[in-house]
Amino acid sequence: MKSEGRARFAGRVCLLLLALVGLLAGNGVAAAYPDVDGVGTEAGAIVAAPTSEGAASSEAGSSLSCLPFYSEPQFVLRVDYAGPHSGTYEPSPTAGDFNGDGLEDIVITRLNFKTYDTFELGILINDGNGSVILATSSIFLGASPTVQNPRQVIIADFNGDGRPDIFVADHGYDAHPFPGYQNALALTAPGGKLVDATGNLPQQSTFTHSAAAADIDGDDDIDLYVGNIWGQNDIDPQILLNDGSGDFTLAEHRLPPLVDLNQNGCTTCEFSDVNNDGSQDLILGDAGDDISNPHSRRDSAVLLNDGSGVFTLLPDAIPPKAFSDFDICHDIQPVNLNGDGYVDLFVVYERQNMRGSYIQALINNQDGTFRDETESRLESFDRWVWIPKVELRDLDRDGDLDLVAWPFDDQNPDPMLFLNDGQGHFSLREHDFGCPYLYDTFLDLEGDGGHDILFITFAPPEEVFVIRDLGCPMFLPLVMSNRWMGN
Repeated sequence: MKSEGRARFAGRVCLLLLALVGLLAGNGVAAAYPDVDGVGTEAGAIVAAPTSEGAASSEAGSSLSCLPFYSEPQFVLRVDYAGPHSGTYEPSPTAGDFNGDGLEDIVITRLNFKTYDTFELGILINDGNGSVILATSSIFLGASPTVQNPRQVIIADFNGDGRPDIFVADHGYDAHPFPGYQNALALTAPGGKLVDATGNLPQQSTFTHSAAAADIDGDDDIDLYVGNIWGQNDIDPQILLNDGSGDFTLAEHRLPPLVDLNQNGCTTCEFSDVNNDGSQDLILGDAGDDISNPHSRRDSAVLLNDGSGVFTLLPDAIPPKAFSDFDICHDIQPVNLNGDGYVDLFVVYERQNMRGSYIQALINNQDGTFRDETESRLESFDRWVWIPKVELRDLDRDGDLDLVAWPFDDQNPDPMLFLNDGQGHFSLREHDFGCPYLYDTFLDLEGDGGHDILFITFAPPEEVFVIRDLGCPMFLPLVMSNRWMGN
């Protein structure tokens, strides 16, 4: 039997056994539940459904949980088409269904640090048999977009055809004089194809450190916030308005004076409706105070959207950082932590002088301002490592969202897992994901709702490996049943 078949079979058998044990224990009925990426689990775990989309808490916590059991890394294919660049690596392999077959594919962006080398986007297509194939030349009509130092990849339907497109925030050469680079765009085309649509963006060399996408003006298309920071051209952060077809124009006078490189700089950003008025507001994570200028003040902020895509500053919305004003924000993850229907936040900071990272759990005061409840909601950790991103996934299959922190640590690149108790409180749990390299990404390779992991080795050569989610360990239902019986 193929490894894909074994993984799917094991996962479904385990879920069926969990459901049976739960029924015998009087814990409810089996029902399908949505995974964090929207893929349903077929043979139902017994769960308490989240109170709202993106919720981390549930009205009644589940008694059942099952962390994934992972395979050893399995070689899939050798890509090796980036040329003879010895320092090339793939910083953010990102999942999306690019050919419309309902399975998750991967877009690859490459860089060679502190060089002017450029690379085409790479596409790995899910073959439907538990593996991926290199498909860049076959899926693109013409050449694919080129990138130089990609910082962030956004997958969203920019041209309104129901299929995901690709935007790449690219800041270019990452050393003096920081000249910037052109951001990239790829749009879907008929026949399951992609086209280079970078020409649909403003043509400018920006030092774009982050980006976010949402319909900000209520016209049913996805717009962009482009989080530029200091570079040779000093181009301020920008709003790019979509005409509905994936053609973007620069919108003036949409952002308040706060968002100006003469006054502030923001290293990360996220759209979310923080005050429940139906419009997407903008949350900005600051770049830390300027250590060379003690009078500089940079603070993370909330900008409220008036519904037409014009933003104003909400004063004192984000609580102080835990350690120093010089700490730098690297990621923001909206989530409903306490089940009240308002967006809360996980915010990731890097401590001054790269002395590790920390995560804050911020609770919405139901007006778009936040209070810090980190101490009661998130177990502390003493791992001194940079955490560039966090994400929310139901890793233990109990119906609520757990927190996964991806460390930049070549000695221990496994994600840090914080399990949710069902009420929005997270405890650190050691778990062997088996990640031997940096820059891993979750994907559902077999289409079974699992949390497989893909990584690509540094070039040359570029080799793609998959760590498969094999489902629950087979003995777990027996252990849980034994525990419930008082043994």
